[in-house]
Amino acid sequence: MKQREGRLITVVRTLTVMLSVVVFSYMRSYASFNDSACGARATAMGGAFAAIPGGTEAMCSNPASLLELASPELTAVYGKLYSGLSDDSKIGQGYFGFAAPVKRYLQGAAGFAWNDTRLSDAYSETTFAVSYATAVYRGLGAGVTLKYLRRAYVSDNYTALDPVFSDGYSKGALGADLGFFYRPEPRYAFGLAIKNLNKPDLGLAAADRLPVEVRAGASYAMKTSLLDLDASFAGSDYTVAAGAEYSFQRRYALRMGLAAGNNSRRTINMGLGGRFGLAEFDYSFSLPIGGISGTMGSHRLAFSFRFGPEADLQLAAELAELKRAQEKAALQEEKIKALQGKLDAASPQGVAVQAQPEVIKQIEALKVELEKSRAEMETIKARPEARPAAKPAQPKAKQPAARRTYVVKEGDTLESVAARVYGDAERWPEIYRANTGAVGRGGEVKPGQVLVLP
Repeated sequence: MKQREGRLITVVRTLTVMLSVVVFSYMRSYASFNDSACGARATAMGGAFAAIPGGTEAMCSNPASLLELASPELTAVYGKLYSGLSDDSKIGQGYFGFAAPVKRYLQGAAGFAWNDTRLSDAYSETTFAVSYATAVYRGLGAGVTLKYLRRAYVSDNYTALDPVFSDGYSKGALGADLGFFYRPEPRYAFGLAIKNLNKPDLGLAAADRLPVEVRAGASYAMKTSLLDLDASFAGSDYTVAAGAEYSFQRRYALRMGLAAGNNSRRTINMGLGGRFGLAEFDYSFSLPIGGISGTMGSHRLAFSFRFGPEADLQLAAELAELKRAQEKAALQEEKIKALQGKLDAASPQGVAVQAQPEVIKQIEALKVELEKSRAEMETIKARPEARPAAKPAQPKAKQPAARRTYVVKEGDTLESVAARVYGDAERWPEIYRANTGAVGRGGEVKPGQVLVLP
């Protein structure tokens, strides 16, 4: 009887693993290696995140957008993916990331992340990534991600008979991503990310290279809203995604996104977030409406924490806006100088008079724009949020009292010195202790010796 029960359990377990592997192979395009949305915020916006500075989540979508990170940030994510599958498969995701601005040596921003997706103890995909971003030109940033990818299967009766696993149950490979982020105006931003540049091979018995994925996006920011549109191509697969975010009361956010691709892959996404002090909580829900059936959707819950004086989001936004206005004004000044130099160089050479008014017109237009930029900078500086809090006046350090000394004269003893200085010969031990090592045995002193008086 026990042997029969044991065989039944083995058969059931084997069938479960077989179904799990089939399901995960069917959903491979949704796996972590090809997922540009690691966190709840990016997922709620349909994965349209290439042109959005998303903190630590940026390492999955576009490492270059790390450049707009104002303060160190720590993020942890838990995900329950494709719940309610007919074979009762359990797919879970864990993500941990940390990123911070770099102000010394290689100025920019850097971070590291760990991302893990597992299927019913049968299959797992794990990524360890290190990212760095830096400014290339005015408003343009570039970033790179170096990562280690690992794919692993469980060892059981089913995989033991499969020749695919004859050389092992896991495979690891190194990969690299490249990204660019450009913000010509405070409201507009553009992003481009190229993932898996070297096509890392994760095949066991045969080569199985990840395709190069190219993702481009554009975002438009308003006072309380943010819109983004992305398009990605990976081999023969393509995806188009759009996302929106609405913020209110400077604390809460509502998000929604749509994604569609070939092979009838379509998802609808929504989520919400809230910031309380330096901590932020985000939640997302994704429901496939094509490509995958029999699931009640995916859930992700994220927790983020920011550090440092720039961690206040409103202050960080104001400072970032001021920085962009300053860069814009500097660029306008350079253009004016270049056109003025062109005009000055052309005038003595007898250039046709009708050609100069056009240059003069451009200079005047740039001067008007420059004045607007300067006015915008003054407006931002005048806001209470953009002014750093005044530091309380530090009390002056108390200066140590000057040390008194006494020069020993002929015939002096410690008792006579104490009587002369303190009016009490019995206080000579105080002078002795203050000059331990300088006086002789029994308190002997010599003429000309300098004693410290406590």
